[in-house]
Amino acid sequence: MPNSTVGASKLNVSPYLLDTIVVGIVAAAWYLDSTTVRCLAILAAAVLAVWAALSAKRLRHYILDTPKSKIGSAAQGFVELQGRCRFYGDRVTQGFMHGPPCVWHRYTIIGLFFPLIDTGESEMPFIISDDTGDCVVNASGARVLSSRKRSWFDGLTHFRTRYMRHGATVYVIGELKTNGCNKTYYSERTELANVLKTWKQDPAWLLEEFDADNNGKLDYEEWENARSRAAVIARDKYEVKRQDHVETAIRKPSNGMPMLISDKSPTELARRFRMLGYFNLAVAACCLFGLCIGLFNTL
Repeated sequence: MPNSTVGASKLNVSPYLLDTIVVGIVAAAWYLDSTTVRCLAILAAAVLAVWAALSAKRLRHYILDTPKSKIGSAAQGFVELQGRCRFYGDRVTQGFMHGPPCVWHRYTIIGLFFPLIDTGESEMPFIISDDTGDCVVNASGARVLSSRKRSWFDGLTHFRTRYMRHGATVYVIGELKTNGCNKTYYSERTELANVLKTWKQDPAWLLEEFDADNNGKLDYEEWENARSRAAVIARDKYEVKRQDHVETAIRKPSNGMPMLISDKSPTELARRFRMLGYFNLAVAACCLFGLCIGLFNTL
């Protein structure tokens, strides 16, 4: 089980957000006339950098300490799932500004005269599947780390988007719950047998529909035509039932722990947060060194 304190604290802010604030503070400190205020700003940047390092460490342990589960046998509560992602039902999410089809995307629009014009992300759920079953992923409130991105200019406006492509292998960590439905075991072959059984109960219609030579019986080729059409119908019915019988859903934990979604492997994510932690400690050390230099110059 993962450490239940990871992410539960209100102080566990995204290290990427903290890094953005640190960069802003350090950049603003260069334009401050007051040495005292500049030193306080650099000290605040150092504290935030240490905070970011601790947040990255918590996320790394959260990934490493949460056990990997198969969808079909996953227990209720905090789990780590990995599988192929696909659209939920017949709802296809088109990428931002007619981008490639994707199960999730986030966009940012930046103008020349206004730093930020608009930002947002898709809210539709999607499904991940492994060899044991399917799971609905509710990405609302999740921290999504995607390796796929697009960036372009339209005049003086800069568009930037990250997205999770359809069919990608996705890693998800969050809180798993069932929807309370009873499991039904079925297959596409079972649906095909049911369709053919229904058709055989009406032989007159069967002959009228598939007896091409009108000889009053179905030969091998005619029966194969009937079977092919039934297979198409059975496949569609099977897909509908498969969506209806998705029994598990993963979402952001209710106790404040983070939900992570990424098309990167958990090993790669853990390594990434470790390096991010080291980077922020180095930034904090540089800030403290600069603070010492500034205080020394004031003496």
